[in-house]
Amino acid sequence: MIRSRFKAMTIVTVFAAGMTATATFSTAQADPMARARAMKVDAAVEAPKLIAVRVHHDRCPYCKKLAPQFDKLSRQTADAPVLFVTLDLSSEASQHQAAMLVAALGIDCVWTGDMTGIGTVYFVDPIRKSVVSTYRAYDAKTSLPKSLAGALAGMQP
Repeated sequence: MIRSRFKAMTIVTVFAAGMTATATFSTAQADPMARARAMKVDAAVEAPKLIAVRVHHDRCPYCKKLAPQFDKLSRQTADAPVLFVTLDLSSEASQHQAAMLVAALGIDCVWTGDMTGIGTVYFVDPIRKSVVSTYRAYDAKTSLPKSLAGALAGMQP
């Protein structure tokens, strides 16, 4: 039996929200974290013009209704300059992660530190770090896609 000195190579390309990432790694690298570190994001990624922040809790009936709508909207508008973020407040650990994400993005305007914002999508201007508009699942007067379109239209250049 002859052994090859070359390891099989795999090329992975990921398309998500307008960005392209390509990674080449050896099949010997079975570790998913090693694969993630090997990926390089295309430099042509556009900065978001809007951040859509969904505040979620597993026990909230409005959140359960909102989750698939939010996920569908993020897939349908993958080429739009919108960053879709979910803040999960269902457990202490997820609340801590949500708080760190809010701090990292600098969007304190959506963080109350309690459950008052659950079932809500906040549309945030990433430059001014301010809420442009909100969509509340429990008293929605319009649809989520229309709310997103309105928030994008209301953004100043």
